[in-house]
Amino acid sequence: MTTLDDVPATSSTPPAQVRRRLGDVLVEKGLLLPEDLDVALAQQREVEGPRRRLGQILVELGMVTEGELAQCLAELLNLEHVDLSRLVLAPDVVRLLPRAVAERCRVLVLDKTPEYLLVAAADPTNVLALDDVKLYTRTPELHVVVATDSQIRDHLARAWSLTEDTSQVSRMVEAATDDDEDETAAAQLSGSVDDDAPIVKLVNRILSDAVRLRCSDIHLESQRDGLRVRFRVDGLLRDVMSAPKRVAPSVISRIKIISGLDISERRVPQDGRTRVTVDGAAIDCRVSTLPALHGEKVVIRLLTRGDDVPALESLGFEPDQLEVFTRALSVPQGLVLITGPTGSGKTNTLYAAIHATMSPEKNIITLEDPVEVQLPGITQVQVNAKVGMTFSAGLRSVLRQDPDIVLIGEVRDAETAELALKASMTGHLVLTTLHTNSAVGALTRLVDMGAAPFLVASSLTAAVAQRLVRRPCESCADGYIPDEDVLALLGLTIEDILDATPLRGTGCPECGGTGYRGRTAVYEVLDVVPSVRKVLMTTPTESALGEEAARIGMSTLRQSALAKAIRGETTFEEVVRVTAG
Repeated sequence: MTTLDDVPATSSTPPAQVRRRLGDVLVEKGLLLPEDLDVALAQQREVEGPRRRLGQILVELGMVTEGELAQCLAELLNLEHVDLSRLVLAPDVVRLLPRAVAERCRVLVLDKTPEYLLVAAADPTNVLALDDVKLYTRTPELHVVVATDSQIRDHLARAWSLTEDTSQVSRMVEAATDDDEDETAAAQLSGSVDDDAPIVKLVNRILSDAVRLRCSDIHLESQRDGLRVRFRVDGLLRDVMSAPKRVAPSVISRIKIISGLDISERRVPQDGRTRVTVDGAAIDCRVSTLPALHGEKVVIRLLTRGDDVPALESLGFEPDQLEVFTRALSVPQGLVLITGPTGSGKTNTLYAAIHATMSPEKNIITLEDPVEVQLPGITQVQVNAKVGMTFSAGLRSVLRQDPDIVLIGEVRDAETAELALKASMTGHLVLTTLHTNSAVGALTRLVDMGAAPFLVASSLTAAVAQRLVRRPCESCADGYIPDEDVLALLGLTIEDILDATPLRGTGCPECGGTGYRGRTAVYEVLDVVPSVRKVLMTTPTESALGEEAARIGMSTLRQSALAKAIRGETTFEEVVRVTAG
């Protein structure tokens, strides 16, 4: 891993006048076609208001990457380009520049010496921003290197995270506990708490940190000796903060206020929603409270926004699996089942499927409990069992709304299963989920729930099982040889993977030392062809259907995960952890 000693400190503030242009350098290096440059320049001229920088437009259009842009900008200005993902920075050095100034100027302090300050800038030509850095740090001379905007933002977020900026978090907690508890509760009840209140700042900090760390769930747990805060990142929980117990009621009350919940009710569970804005992006959150022995526990689920629904091609399907799944979505009527445990990405796959099939000619209605992703262009219905709006009751009403495609959040009982099957036979494409371990198990589960085998055989188009595996961190991934014990669990030997390119992260700041960053899905997709229907009609057992699925070439979850491990898209250890033999 690179250290600061490897970063040259010979570059000074760049000259204001540059003869060559950035676009010319990109074209000379073969990174950009001249006609693409003309398109970007035309778009730059068309935009009203403040002039946007050419590099920003090129990255947004996907014509060049941030890394390519930073390298060419460094060459143009005769400066050094630095890959920040390979650097370990001291948070107290980064915090020499106030956070607001650093984020506004997109400047990151790398090192400080008696003679100068070494900084990384996304736009070294912004002389006013560099002057601000000198002013706030009281440094007469800057040595500037070039880095990508996203890497600078990531390091700034990390330097001020709950786990690194412990002194500021401690001050917020102390200020919150110094407030009179009764006055704070009264202010929160009346909604008069301002943005500078310590509790408000602490809650905002927890939420913003969670978003920046790609967290899926925030856990706030009132325990006997304090408030414990954990983030679920890439499927695993990690501790990020603890606070004195006396601050817990105020933090939980603040979360209830912004979620529209009753702060005076602490004896029964409550559910709510809120929206937070981090780095200019609005994130929807689902909030759940639960009374526990030492106080309430709150779990906040950070939801995918409707405009961030991924494309089917990016989810992790193997090419042949994607072909089967896409074909199942293209038929006018039928039933498509998505199966897997909680947290396996079923909702993401369902919404990607809906997004891929959306068109003005189709009436799409969803029936969910709760509605997680608000997707424009479709009708979404919330299940509410308290008033009799169950899945089965809602489905009956939905079918009278002339739908083309119906998404049912989950089949929970025999009545809903029968209605879904009948709907798929009467001109509707039905997508739904089941909690089973495999695609084959989904078929037998429907039969076990009371559905007639002939009804399942004639209705079902495809069954998909899925899991999520972690990806090796791109910043620290390196080749490795899997342990023989791990390979033995997978039924492999070293000789079986001689042609493989296994990768594993060594741990770096980008991945929090875990070696993993991000996740991808692994699937098994059962195409319900006539031979599968025949077995379902005659011998509807999991073993018989499994044999037929293997005969027609279905890849199991483990086989799909192994294919990814062989290509370096996950590790062999992840395959063992996530998939069953």
